[in-house]
This record gives sequence, structure tokens and C-alpha cells, in this order.
Amino acid sequence: MPTKNVVPRKRVAVRKGGAKKITVTDIEDLEITQPAAVPLIMYRRIALTFIVLVAAALLAVLYLSTVQAVIHVDSTEEPITTEFVVNVYEVPTRATDVRGAVVSGTLGRTQTFEPTGESAKTVEDTARGTVTIYNSLTFAQALVATTRLLSETGILFRLESAVTVPAGGSVEAQVYADIAGESGNIQPTRFSIPGLSATRQESVYATSAEAFTGGVYSVAVVSQAELDAAASELELSLLEDAKAMLIAEVGETFTGQSYDVEVVDKTFSIEPDTEAQSFDVTLTLKVTAVFFDQEALGKIAVAKLYEGLGQGQEFMNADAGNMVVTVEAVDEEAGQANILVSLAVPAITSRTSEALQVGRFVGMSEEEVRELLVGEGVATDVTVEFFPFWVSTVPRLKDHIYIDIQ
Repeated sequence: MPTKNVVPRKRVAVRKGGAKKITVTDIEDLEITQPAAVPLIMYRRIALTFIVLVAAALLAVLYLSTVQAVIHVDSTEEPITTEFVVNVYEVPTRATDVRGAVVSGTLGRTQTFEPTGESAKTVEDTARGTVTIYNSLTFAQALVATTRLLSETGILFRLESAVTVPAGGSVEAQVYADIAGESGNIQPTRFSIPGLSATRQESVYATSAEAFTGGVYSVAVVSQAELDAAASELELSLLEDAKAMLIAEVGETFTGQSYDVEVVDKTFSIEPDTEAQSFDVTLTLKVTAVFFDQEALGKIAVAKLYEGLGQGQEFMNADAGNMVVTVEAVDEEAGQANILVSLAVPAITSRTSEALQVGRFVGMSEEEVRELLVGEGVATDVTVEFFPFWVSTVPRLKDHIYIDIQ
């Protein structure tokens, strides 16, 4: 219960006179009520709560200022190709023309080649072999040339020369197949002699110890493919010589060059599939060279390339170094030519693409971002770096989402 403080009575003098009357007031038994004392623990709790709230606010601010996601995109590549015809003149008059020169020359040569032996053809011939003829009779047995010997498999052979087999002895003799071909290539076997009587065949017979060969064999020949390969080799050699000749004629004024090659004459010293130790190829070429300003043509090609670039795409390196130039038409008298230019450069998805707008990824996990972009064909692979380390989804603050295209 609150305590009471009693204030002693005190008389206050009252001034008389004037418009305002002041009377003496007795202050007696005036009670003043004071609030109860606040416990110290309450102050501590209040202070601790304040500190926790401030710390939470600071952590929230720190989190919002540092949380981020970096999406690394391995972009798919789509080749952008341009193909166009450019006029080459000594004095170009349009921005789409290039300065250049046209020269030509004819060059011929005969060159000897040796077969590679990679091609072969099958030849049928007469199989031959050696037999041993036995005679168990008590008298000698004479056999004339071409005497027939029949193998156990029914293949007929003949003696090359006449022989006499001594009584109780044997002789070796050469035999050949009656019919040419693979059938004469037989393994070691026993032979009967059909020209003798059945009784004598039991005593006079032949055997072979080695296989017979020669019925079919392969020989190296020069095929049409080998002739064409030799002609191509000679053509490349002639072309290099022609290029050197034409470059020397024009000088080093132009950095770009393209050649048109016409085979005027091509002959071979043998027919295809012929056996030969060597053969000759005679070739005559007409080579037309178109020289041009490589740098100027490259600028035209790159400009054409950008015309075909789609929305949301960009080139990693729009370089004209790999453009292909071929001769389309030539007017040698006027020194003019038309060249066909082709250039292909891979394009990747740019940051301006609708597919890479950061708002699409808010709240997604790494796997969800990967499935989305890979499924749309925008990327071949996707990885996401989150910060701080415990974050696992893309933050809702769009300015804290970064796209890295690789």
C-alpha cells in the first residue's frame, strides 16, 4: 500500500490591497501519492528486447543487401550462315564490290607412279604338286606322261613326265590338275592310277606330302581408283605450281585469292585393272586466279552475317577468317569476276533474350532453372551459385540475380 507523507501546516501571508485578493490557505494534512519503484529486472528485459529487435533488423538488412544468385548458362550454339555474290573489279564503283584482279594460265606435266599393291585380281591357273609313286610289285612299272592320278576326293591330275617305278621301290614325280581352277588346290592325300587294272592299282599308287597350289592366286593390279588418286596427286602439284606462277605475275597487292581449275587433258598409260610395274599420268590444267581485297570482303561478309542474327542472339566472335570464297564467273578480257562468299559463325543466346529475363527464375531451385533452360533448348547445362551458402532458391530481388553466359 502506498505510504503517506504528512506536510506540517504553514501559514502564508496574504497581501491586502489591489484588485486581487489573496487569502491565507492552510496546507494541512496534504497527502502526496508516489508511484511504486520499478524492479531492475524489468529494465533488463526491455533493454534485451530492444537489442534483439535491432539485431534482427540489422540481420534482415544485411541479408537483403547480400543475398544473390549467379546463374551460369552454357548456351547452345546456332550457326548463322550467310551466302552472297560479290563483284570483283579493278576499280569498284559500289560499296558492295571489291577491288581485285583476274589472271589465268595453263600448265601440263607427265608423271610416273608405282602401284601401291593395294588392289588385286583373282587369276585361275593349273594347280601343281609333287607326289611319291609306290610299287610293291616284283617288277618295275612304267608310267607315261599325262598318266592320270585320281585323288580320294575325285580330283584328276596327270603326270608331267614319264617315269618308271622300280619293283618294291618308289619315285617322286610332278603332277598337274586336269582342270584349271581352285579345285586343284588340295591338301595331302592318296592317289589311285585309274589306267591300271584294279588288281595292279592296289600295288601301284601315289601319295602327296604337301598341299597343291596354283589353281587360284591373286596378282597386284592398278585399279581405276588408284589411277584417279594418282591424277589427283598430280593435279595438286600442278595447282601449287600454277598458284606460284600467277601470284608472281600479280604481285602481293591483294591479300585474298580464289582459283578456278579446269582439267584440259588427262590420260593414263595403262587401262584399269592391269598388272604393271609403273604407269604414267599426263595432266594439263587451266587455272584462273581471282585476287581481291580480303579485308574489304570480310567487312561485307560480317555485315551480311549480322543481317541474319535473330532477336535475343549474339555472336561470340564474328570473325570473317573462315569465310569460303569460290569463283562463280570470270571475264578475263574485262578483268572482272563474280565470287561466291559463304560464312558461318555460331551465335549464342544473349542477355536480352526473353528466355534469360531474371524475373522468370525468382523462387526457383538450381534444378528447376536447369530443367527450364535446357528443356527450352536455350542451354546445354546450367549451374547456380547462391550466397549466402544456406540459400537454395533464387531471391525475389531481381537486381540480385545475375546471368553469366558461357
